Amino acid sequence: MWISSRFFVIFLLLHLDTTCSEPFEAHLRGPGFVMEPPGRVEFSNSSGGWLDCSASGSPQPTVDWVHADGSAVTEIHGVRRVLRNGTLVLMPFAAAAYHQDVHNTIYRCIASNSVGRIVSRDVQVRAVVAQAYKVDVEVLSASRGCTAILRCVVPTFVKELVRVVSWVHEPAIYIYPSLQGDGKFHLLPTGELLIHNLQESDESQSFRCRSMHRLTRQVVVSSPTRLRINSHRGIISPSVVEHTAHVQVSQDEGAVLLCVAQGCPSPEYSWFTHNGAGPLPVLSGPRVRLLGPILAIEAVTGEDSGVYKCTAGNVGGEASAELRLTVATPIQVEISPNVLSVHMGGTAEFRCLVTSNGSPVGMQNILWYKDGRQLPSSGRVEDTLVVPRVSRENRGMYQCVVRRPEGDTFQATAELQLGDAPPVLLYSFIEQTLQPGPAVSLKCSAAGNPTPQISWTLDGFPLPSNGRFMIGQYITVHGDVISHVNISHVMVEDGGEYACNAENRAGRVQHAARLNIYGLPYIRLIPKVTAVSGETLNLKCPVAGYPIEEIHWERGGRELPDDIRQRVQPDGSLTISPVQKNSDSGVYTCWARNKQGHSARRSGEVTVIVPPSIEPFAFQEGLAEGMRTRTVCGVSRGDPPLKLIWLKDGDPLPDLLGANVTMLDQYSSLLSIPSLSATHSGEYTCVAKNPAAEIKYTALLQVKVPPRWIVEPVDANVERNRHIMLHCQAQGVPTPSIVWKKATGSKSGEYEEVRERPFTKLLGNGSLLLQHVKEDREGFYLCQANNGIGTGIGKVIQLKVNSSPYFSSTSRSVMVKKGDTALLQCAVSGDKPINIVWMRSGKNTLNPSTNYKISVKQEATPDGVSAELQIRTVDATDSGPYFCRASNLYGNDQQLVQLQVQEPPLPPSVLEAAMISSRSVNIKWQPKTLGTGDVTKYLVEFHEADRSLPPALFVEQWQQIEVKDPPHFNALIENLKPATRYAFRVIAEGSAGRSAPSQELIVRTEPQRPAGPPLSLSARPLSSTELLISWVAPLPELRHGDIQGYNVGYKLSSSGNTAYNFTSVSGDYDGGNGELLLSGLAKFARYTVVVQAFNQVGPGPLSEPTAAQTMEDVPSRPPEDVRCAALSSQSLQVSWQPPPIYHTNGLLQGYKLIFEPIIDDIQPSKDEVESRKTTALTMVLTGLRKYTNYSIQVLAHTRMGDGVVSKPLFCHSEEDVPEAPADIKVVSSSSQSLYISWLPPTEPNGVITKFSLYTRVVNGREELNNEKRSLPSQQAYYEAKGLHPHMEYQFWVTASTRVGEGKSSRVSSQITTNRVPARIISFGGPVVRPWRSTVTLPCTAVGKPKREWFKADVALRQGGMHNSQLLDSGDLIISSLQLADGGNYSCQVDNGIGTDRLTHTLMVQVPPTAPVLYVTSATSSSILMHWKCDFTGNAPITGYTLFYRRTNGNAEEMQLSRHASSHELKGLVCGSTYQIHLSAQNKVGTSPTSTMLHVRTQGQSPGHPASTALLAPNSTSLLVRLHSWPDNGCPLLYFVLQYKAVTEDPDAEWVLVSNALKPQRRIVVNNLKPSTLYQLRMEAHNVAGISQADFSFVTLTKDGDPPPPEIVHRGHRGQTTVIFANMNLLIPSIAAVSGLFCTIIMVIVCYRHKQANHIQKESLENRANSEAAQRERYYATIHKVSMQNNDKIPETSEDISPYATFQLSEAGGNMSQPHHGGPANTLLHSFMYHERALAEGCSSPPPAASKNRRRHSRKTEPESEESESDQDQLTSSRTESSNQHEGKIKHSIIYHGAQSSTSSDLSPMSEQKSLPRRGRSRYHHQQYQFSTNTTPRHHNSNKMNNNTTSNTNTTATNTTATPSTSSNSNKILSPRGGNLKSISSTFKSQDSIQCHIPTLVKSPSISTQQQKQFHKQQQLQGSSTNPQHSSTSNSNSSSLKQQQPLLITPKLHQLDGSSPGCQELMGLDGIGNGHSPLVACMPPSSQFRPIPHKSIMPAHEPPHHHTTHQQPHPHQQQLQQQSTLLNPSTAMLSSKFFTAPTLPK
Repeated sequence: MWISSRFFVIFLLLHLDTTCSEPFEAHLRGPGFVMEPPGRVEFSNSSGGWLDCSASGSPQPTVDWVHADGSAVTEIHGVRRVLRNGTLVLMPFAAAAYHQDVHNTIYRCIASNSVGRIVSRDVQVRAVVAQAYKVDVEVLSASRGCTAILRCVVPTFVKELVRVVSWVHEPAIYIYPSLQGDGKFHLLPTGELLIHNLQESDESQSFRCRSMHRLTRQVVVSSPTRLRINSHRGIISPSVVEHTAHVQVSQDEGAVLLCVAQGCPSPEYSWFTHNGAGPLPVLSGPRVRLLGPILAIEAVTGEDSGVYKCTAGNVGGEASAELRLTVATPIQVEISPNVLSVHMGGTAEFRCLVTSNGSPVGMQNILWYKDGRQLPSSGRVEDTLVVPRVSRENRGMYQCVVRRPEGDTFQATAELQLGDAPPVLLYSFIEQTLQPGPAVSLKCSAAGNPTPQISWTLDGFPLPSNGRFMIGQYITVHGDVISHVNISHVMVEDGGEYACNAENRAGRVQHAARLNIYGLPYIRLIPKVTAVSGETLNLKCPVAGYPIEEIHWERGGRELPDDIRQRVQPDGSLTISPVQKNSDSGVYTCWARNKQGHSARRSGEVTVIVPPSIEPFAFQEGLAEGMRTRTVCGVSRGDPPLKLIWLKDGDPLPDLLGANVTMLDQYSSLLSIPSLSATHSGEYTCVAKNPAAEIKYTALLQVKVPPRWIVEPVDANVERNRHIMLHCQAQGVPTPSIVWKKATGSKSGEYEEVRERPFTKLLGNGSLLLQHVKEDREGFYLCQANNGIGTGIGKVIQLKVNSSPYFSSTSRSVMVKKGDTALLQCAVSGDKPINIVWMRSGKNTLNPSTNYKISVKQEATPDGVSAELQIRTVDATDSGPYFCRASNLYGNDQQLVQLQVQEPPLPPSVLEAAMISSRSVNIKWQPKTLGTGDVTKYLVEFHEADRSLPPALFVEQWQQIEVKDPPHFNALIENLKPATRYAFRVIAEGSAGRSAPSQELIVRTEPQRPAGPPLSLSARPLSSTELLISWVAPLPELRHGDIQGYNVGYKLSSSGNTAYNFTSVSGDYDGGNGELLLSGLAKFARYTVVVQAFNQVGPGPLSEPTAAQTMEDVPSRPPEDVRCAALSSQSLQVSWQPPPIYHTNGLLQGYKLIFEPIIDDIQPSKDEVESRKTTALTMVLTGLRKYTNYSIQVLAHTRMGDGVVSKPLFCHSEEDVPEAPADIKVVSSSSQSLYISWLPPTEPNGVITKFSLYTRVVNGREELNNEKRSLPSQQAYYEAKGLHPHMEYQFWVTASTRVGEGKSSRVSSQITTNRVPARIISFGGPVVRPWRSTVTLPCTAVGKPKREWFKADVALRQGGMHNSQLLDSGDLIISSLQLADGGNYSCQVDNGIGTDRLTHTLMVQVPPTAPVLYVTSATSSSILMHWKCDFTGNAPITGYTLFYRRTNGNAEEMQLSRHASSHELKGLVCGSTYQIHLSAQNKVGTSPTSTMLHVRTQGQSPGHPASTALLAPNSTSLLVRLHSWPDNGCPLLYFVLQYKAVTEDPDAEWVLVSNALKPQRRIVVNNLKPSTLYQLRMEAHNVAGISQADFSFVTLTKDGDPPPPEIVHRGHRGQTTVIFANMNLLIPSIAAVSGLFCTIIMVIVCYRHKQANHIQKESLENRANSEAAQRERYYATIHKVSMQNNDKIPETSEDISPYATFQLSEAGGNMSQPHHGGPANTLLHSFMYHERALAEGCSSPPPAASKNRRRHSRKTEPESEESESDQDQLTSSRTESSNQHEGKIKHSIIYHGAQSSTSSDLSPMSEQKSLPRRGRSRYHHQQYQFSTNTTPRHHNSNKMNNNTTSNTNTTATNTTATPSTSSNSNKILSPRGGNLKSISSTFKSQDSIQCHIPTLVKSPSISTQQQKQFHKQQQLQGSSTNPQHSSTSNSNSSSLKQQQPLLITPKLHQLDGSSPGCQELMGLDGIGNGHSPLVACMPPSSQFRPIPHKSIMPAHEPPHHHTTHQQPHPHQQQLQQQSTLLNPSTAMLSSKFFTAPTLPK
């Protein structure tokens, strides 16, 4: 079944093979468009539309339509149809049936056949639904004699579909579009109607517009419209009222450029073109018409494109407009080559040629398509498409599509054909050996071009024709041929050699293989073979059967070969070469035999035929028409039957040829032609055929034919600017060439050859195309045809150019005096006869017979006619336009001649200033009457209008300038003085003389921009990013106005940029000096700075540039390419490259190398971070740890300090031999064995590879044996067995690395014994484990002892510890380790013979405790903090995390180095509160965060300036010096300024000047009244708050004199009233006075009380301050905040800065009274208290850089404007700031420190944070005030002096203290160390200690209820009170004058003895009993610590143990959460008084 169905398929494929063979011979041609659809089709819904598309090709292409997306266009019933001829029909439809995807879309036409496929251009189809519309007329009226414009207004929805076809001049005169018009009316192609030379009579006429819808052809007419003539007076200068800005036309169309101007007199027009280097006038010519306001160009070309300018001028002035003409030239697209044949594997290249008018077009947007699909751009090179490695898939149709920007597309088509390729076998069958019976299939596949044919043979003969053989063949989609031979039931006779032969016209290929069928030999029938003589005969024996032993050939009974030409091949075939007819014809016998002897024979006949051979023949040379010729074709040899035939040009001879063929015999044929003609020329072929071969021979017959006309040229006429084709075609043999010539003169003169050039085309058929024919083309033309036969032919024709009349210019002007004769002339060119008619105003024909004043003359010229019109005795009525109209048979034209009659001039009028500048005035005027007089020039006179001179002198001072012909009605008077009054007048001068002067015009010149630059420009650096620029105003005589400001320009001197970056600075109106702080500059960069002044006019010249360089800074980038290499075990070599040059920020001084070992020690005994400096780029580090990983960082440093450190680079030193093992033990384990154990080396210096155990046997002093044994590195024990008893054995161990063997351990000896004492073989020592883990403490012993474990001498039992376990092996396992599990663990063994003990020191690593964070200083933008970590958790600190956030801001965090112990937060907001806390990390975890600090940066709300410094009134203005307003440390943001006049009306409104006035030096308030009292209200805003103040001022009088005294006095009274009427000022004032009075009383009482106890207090203080305490602590000034390595630390009180301040304020108050809970401000002191030693790992210098990570930061920093002030104002600002604080009375304390507002001792940090800026109050130390809810504190009434030499005694004098009314016991607090005798060590009994807190604190609020609870708690404890307390407390009476204020930093701490700093307070009540009282105590990291009196500590007080992990009392815990760490600050701001609770009794 399978076989039969398969054969059926093969049969069908075999049937299809006939179709596959057709392309083998047929000629194919790809599709090409015959009619391509247009790019845009529009139609109406009522008419429908159709798109034609047809194509040609072979086979005939099919035409289809697709959408833009490639989807097929289908038919829609009643809407869309596709006809069979390819036309797409869009049927008419109703408006409701509109479909956008059908009626407004893009279609494409596709033509395709078997060769390929092409696609047309995009066809944009748009259907328009017909709608009714109306048209209106818009009239652009004009004055008399001018041009009016009538425009047809079409609705926008149909505007692009409607065009104006004509205008109707009522009643029935139609005006049609034209390029020239008729002189009066001119309808432009765009639809506008121009009516020239308006007269009053035109107002009565009406016009209508006629429009047509170009799709529906509907005509709509507008309603009639009348003209309107504008009335005017005098002369009106022209103005362009209508012009076409852009005109776009196609080539060869007409273009109209419209430029209508209105003015009187009627303007004259001039046209210019700007297409060249400069403007060129447009001249009238054959194609160009200058028609006044119209420039008409016929038959435009590409050269006409460009910009045109029209100028309209009259006596009143001139106006112009620019117009652009764009000419769209058609382009032609062609692909070269059109058809390209390329062999497979070759390269195809197409080029897209784009031309326009025969010239190449520049770069275009070219797309390539292949078979309708766009190709990718990979194979394109501009306009060339390259197809490499051509395959069958590449053949087809290629298209080049050019798309212009206008949207037009053009395309060309080319075909890529595959060249002939010989067949190639793609698949072939193999040899097979089978048994008879099964089916067999043989397959061959071949490829080639043309598609090859496959034939099959068996042993060289056709296949047997029986039913068992089936042949199938088909062609794949790729063009490959696959052929099958199927044998259904193979038999023995089917065996043999099968061959498949693939053949096409390019070649042939064959494959053969045997099919062997087992069986007896069998030879198939040998058919008769015909051999060709002379060729090779290969005769195959068709033997079947298998196997075959041998094959033989016989002939005539003889076995072959018997000749040298014969050969039997190994496969049994017989080869004869060459074949000879006589010897090789006959019967040949083939026989075959197998091994068994079976054989078969078969004979066949071979016939040899000789092929024919033709004798050469040829035709006679020089045969011409009418002659005879013959030739004979003879066959010299060849066997019959022979056939001879003749062919002409490859085809049989046609009957009409008239040639005779005669067979002379069977071997010869005669061809004769009796009369030759041109048709006989060609190739004649004689063909001789016999069964052997077909032979051809060809000869060429050339009949010479002289040329003769096919199309004979004739005379022609052409209209000018048209095209004409002169035809001339001839034929002949050879083909004649056509040459055109033109006569240079007459018909019989010389002729010049006509060559190809623009507008002259020589076509291939011989025709001559002349485009845009002008008169120069007229003449005689000669067409010659010649082919070398005879003399050739030629004919002369005449070309006449018919020219319509035209003028050289469109208009002329003629001026004559009144009473003279006017001559109006016009010269016209064109074909004669020309008729001339003169017309007046375009419509009235002038006739001498009816007008006696005129006469007309006319005469002929070579080019046309010249005419003249004479008008005698002219007057003003004769002025106006005259038209010379010329006409002939071909058209008409006219010229305008404007006649003007002159009269004497009248004085000008309407004199006015058109332009006023600083040094010139442009005066314009108007003539009094129109067109009267001949004004030759105007005289402009002027002089300074100085009123101090008498009028009689004015005449002598007039200066005069002339305005000559042509008369312009304006004049520019220059070289005037700025800001000066001048008088002007104008006089007209004509032929009759001068007119009277015009009226005078008074003009004041404008100010001018400054003429001089600023002087004394200087620039000095303030920091690495800031330059202070200062300058002096220009000279007064060069200012030319009020200087309003300056432009400061700066640029990098090294940059090549010549432009400056400018910044404007508002200046002083009185021309003062200026300065500017340039910030954000590049570091260590030289800048060039210039300054220019500007006034209300503009900027002046630039000053001479000055240069300045910013200061050096530290490098902002680390060194690059840091590399490290190990040199040895103790040395590393590090190399690097410098930082980028733009980031060095200075001159590099060298590099610092920072390195440290990475060691996981428990607690490093020392900080191993080292640093070394060098100036080289490499360094060798020596003396390092062996085999240790080092962290290496490099930084570059300049003179300013260290730069950014590089990322850590880790480098490992090399291995070395190890040190000795740490320890060794040898114990006796039995009588004959010893157990040796050892510890590895503490410094292995590498990877231990093995241990070497040395054994030595010693008998007395004699060494008996020495042995070495190697043990693996993991083994640390060995048991030596089989030893001799009672012998001494000595052992020692060495360790080895790959470098070598190290040192040996100590020698340990042991004597073997029978008694084995208990010994421990394990080693003890420190054991470090992290918490929550498990540890095993080994205790391996010998002697089978009894073990006991102890912890700190306390025996451990099984189950005694909940987390411990004792193993049978003796090991102790402790799980879930906690810190309490640490300690000494001892294991003791005993067996009665001996005992041993081992101790393990267990250290548990836990997270560190919270760091102690304290703030040491704060500035306006930074906070400096230090910290200390008390307990690191038995593990090194790995880093710190600093958390901070601004109040109501986002939290931010920063990672800090583990070596850091301080950090400065920078870039903070001024006067803001920040919450700060810190956490530490070690390898185990992160500590709790420290107590949160609330710190406030420096700065307050703005202060109040003095009125005299702020205000400077004038007569009508007020100068406000904004820079005098103090900012109190925070930059000012803006001002709110308003004022009002002080009148009797209480409801007078405020006048707002500005509610957002930026800070600037000065501002002027204008529009004030003289001698008026005003009230000014101002608000100053900064980040910290708002300050408001009211001021009163009185303006000066009009003359600038002081105001009357009564107004001044009223201002003083009013000011007082205003102040006291303001409750905001009254209440604080009363409170301040009351508080001051109370403070004075309290100071006196306190002074008397403390004076009595002064002596005893001093003695107690001296005993308390011991020398040991003096060494523990030290004082330092703020100058030592960031101490470097070499900075000196002050050791004694003499080293303290004399400006350091100490103050302790005391005040009584109720403890229950709540404190002010809001944020307090910071105080920066110049005093710091430092701790001598910090904990390990916390005392390193601050890191060079820290990593800052901000989280969700949305913080905004308000930008502060730079204020400016003079240097002398600095002191005044300081003083004013202090005075304002003192005078401002609120519920607050105003504190003045020792360094008050006059201090100039700025700390380095303050200098760094507050860079000097002039005029900023941050230059001075401000006194800050703070609101509080407690009772009023002390107020220091002593005024601070302005000197800075005040010492501590002065400070003490200024310090007051008030005793408290409470009687509670005192706690004595004192700084330790120093010989400050004046510092009191005791305080009086009080409820609270008021500490002078320099940094922002959050005061803990202690309620009365809490205090009572603590009192009750102390009573229940029953602890005894030291009796010395009361006596001590009563002795606190030291002199106040000798006291120095003490800085106390209180914090509520748990006093349990765990803090060393608090142990000295154990003598106080409640301490030491496990409870923690409320006490103000600082931990050891605090800078200030309370020191008790000696007598407080009892002698019997025992030492306290650490109780760190005990839980605090609940009350104490609550208070700890409320407490806040308080720290000193380092800058001078006012303090906050803090109340700390004392210890309860």
